Amino acid sequence: MVFCKGSSTNIKNLTYLFVRNAQTSGQFVNPQKSSIYSGSIFPQRLMQISHLTGFQIGTLPFTYFGVPIFKGKAKTVYFQPIADKVKLKLSA
Repeated sequence: MVFCKGSSTNIKNLTYLFVRNAQTSGQFVNPQKSSIYSGSIFPQRLMQISHLTGFQIGTLPFTYFGVPIFKGKAKTVYFQPIADKVKLKLSA
């Protein structure tokens, strides 16, 4: 997970970082498996960033390593799957 502002310079530097990492480590970023999640950004700018990086545009909320990622106040529905797993483990 990488956080940055959506400026042209930052997106170019981020893309360059991905390329350099791939050259050094042999681990490539797969654009088909990568997503962009944004805060307050114009939809046109978000589409430009998507085209520059090749990443799809994701929507909140989503789950990252089993933890819900959301914007704003926490809702019970975001954490219900975790609570269900804990209850299942405790009952066993």
